[in-house]
Amino acid sequence: MDTKNTHKNYMNLTDLLQQLESPIIIRPTRRMTQGELEIYLDKAADILRGNADHSEFRGYVFALLFYKRISDCYEEEVRTKVDALAKAGLPRDQAIVLARDPQNHHFTVPEHADWADVARTAKGQLGQALNEAMLSIERANAHRQNNFDGILTGKIDFNKQDELPRDKLVNLINHFSSQTFDRAHVSDDLFGNAYEYLIRNFASKAGKSSGEFYTPAEVGFLMAEVLQPRQGMSICDWASGSGGLLLQCIRHVKKHGGDVKQLKLHGQESNVTTYNISRINMILHGIPVWEHKQGDSLRDPRHVTAENRLKQFDRIIMNPPFSLEDWGHDTVVAGDKFGRLSYGMPPASNGDWAWMQQIAKSLKDADPETGGGGRGMVVMSQGVLFRGQPEQTEEEDGQNQKADAEYLIRRGFIEADLIEAIVVLPGKLFYGNNVPGCLLLLNKAKPEARKGKILMIWASRHFQKGNPQNLLRPSDLMRVLVPWQAFGDLAEAKRLVPQHEAQLIREVEQDRDSRLADIEDAYGPVLEPLARLQAELATLEALDLKVQAVKDAITPEHPYFHPLAPLKADVDRIEAEIAAAGRGDKGALKAALLTPKAKFDVARKKLVDAIKAREKQLYRAVKELLKLQDERDTREQEIKLAVEREINHLRDAGADMLRIAGSKDEARRYFTVVGADEIAENEFNLNLPRFVDTFEPEKVLALNTAAEKLQLATKASNAARSQLSSLLQIIGVEVAR
Repeated sequence: MDTKNTHKNYMNLTDLLQQLESPIIIRPTRRMTQGELEIYLDKAADILRGNADHSEFRGYVFALLFYKRISDCYEEEVRTKVDALAKAGLPRDQAIVLARDPQNHHFTVPEHADWADVARTAKGQLGQALNEAMLSIERANAHRQNNFDGILTGKIDFNKQDELPRDKLVNLINHFSSQTFDRAHVSDDLFGNAYEYLIRNFASKAGKSSGEFYTPAEVGFLMAEVLQPRQGMSICDWASGSGGLLLQCIRHVKKHGGDVKQLKLHGQESNVTTYNISRINMILHGIPVWEHKQGDSLRDPRHVTAENRLKQFDRIIMNPPFSLEDWGHDTVVAGDKFGRLSYGMPPASNGDWAWMQQIAKSLKDADPETGGGGRGMVVMSQGVLFRGQPEQTEEEDGQNQKADAEYLIRRGFIEADLIEAIVVLPGKLFYGNNVPGCLLLLNKAKPEARKGKILMIWASRHFQKGNPQNLLRPSDLMRVLVPWQAFGDLAEAKRLVPQHEAQLIREVEQDRDSRLADIEDAYGPVLEPLARLQAELATLEALDLKVQAVKDAITPEHPYFHPLAPLKADVDRIEAEIAAAGRGDKGALKAALLTPKAKFDVARKKLVDAIKAREKQLYRAVKELLKLQDERDTREQEIKLAVEREINHLRDAGADMLRIAGSKDEARRYFTVVGADEIAENEFNLNLPRFVDTFEPEKVLALNTAAEKLQLATKASNAARSQLSSLLQIIGVEVAR
């Protein structure tokens, strides 16, 4: 209650009672935080889990979520435009027509396809209603640059009751209907991040095929940092999955102040469901233009020139399926019209080197004038580093053996000086595949100082163990980025460590600040009245509401009792007259006192009861808001502690990197630069343990410590042997002495 003006402008009792009795909204609706939105989407996935194949299953959820988002955003835009036009004096019916003009919107949702209307469809007709609404939305947006063709209907049929039982579909519709997903409730960044989280969630539960559509964000970040894309560049992912690697390149350009609108983005994906998810992912992240194709990149590359040659790009970033068996050997065995396999024909049962040659062919050639050229980074099975054998003669091994295809291709890449760096990663990083992978950096325009050399980084020692997947922390990424940028130079690495440490700490702190701001944006408006309500409660709790205390406290200036002052004055006046009157007049005056005294008592009781009720209401409201405040504080503290741990990891890693860079022998355990001659001596085998000291040193114990351990072990062994001997004797088994 606002009592600021009660000292100057008295309220009558009725107004004061109304104000005291006005309801307090204990828990108004607040915007969801990023974490809550992620939990909310998890629940949506849980509704269907177990009833559909994972590929179709994720298709249903992603299509419905996108449908709900664009429907809510479209209706929000319409409402805003209608209000503005009506305020300008246009009749409301005309304002509605103008507000729905497709030219005024990023995308259009036809009236009959509005989510709210379709969601109310009877259960038996719901599947068909959804199919028709989504087809209608696609047609309504067909004219746009990134049209919706197939984005909501490709391989998605809501009438498939064997995959999607009606009860589950209704539950899913009701779940999404319980929240509003317009921009006022969920920003583009917030929703886009949550969508990526949901993609990661599906990947973690999808089994072996999850690697087809998702690369862990930490790996993508590392790849973008090494590739260093810039505005104006053309970037391609021939196995684009859900689009996460291209988004990492976009973030890198944004972080360095570049204009992402000047990026020329290209992607191709064979799986229709995954292809549509990536299109939705880009739209939700506000990426206006990118050239995305659906199809098998090895059998039918779709990014080609007018002369039907592969387009060439400034940057290629990829995580293709590991060791793909059915990669398209049958389509190129008689010859590849795109000229990709100039280094050799990969084995029919393994497509790793087919992907590698596609990347090499579609990277821009070196430009002697500008020094520019294409660079590509790809996630690969470590088998590409060592599979295949060189030619063996009868004198060498007693038999004649031709060189294997993979050996010849790898040798060709090395001799062409295409490989600039190799990074061996920890195991269990990639969903659906526990085999340790590696990153290969290809460069068609190596700097002069790096020609004829390959940087090898053994990055499999440092990671955070997780279930089901391990994670790379910022400190682990620094252990790769420093030697990469220094290209193995120890003095340069020592110089770079503080820079990278400071930069990564800044990024961790920026992420912390963003997450804290997200929480404050969600909780702040709800908690805003808390201080005022606490102050009002404290004021009411301090009031003495006993009868005499109230009478004594009544003044025209009292913030709560002032309406009683005129009534009390009437009672006091008559009582004073009674006291001053003679015996004969007292009776009449006492009778005259009854009505004012009754009015005063009734008014006092009403006011006291209202104050007590208000106090109870305030107590409940403050208690609820304090609970929300504790909830906010707990979440903020969790974020701060996690970031503090991350920063400590970075500082520890920085100190360790300085130690490593101070010793050639120690550095060799983590990274090294290998020349072409040494690689040739190793028969073009790039398996890192041939060049990097990957063996963990044995722990050295002091002699007295070792003796104590041996003594304890001997005692334990003798005790166990004695117990076993006793048991054998009990069961009648003769024990040999």
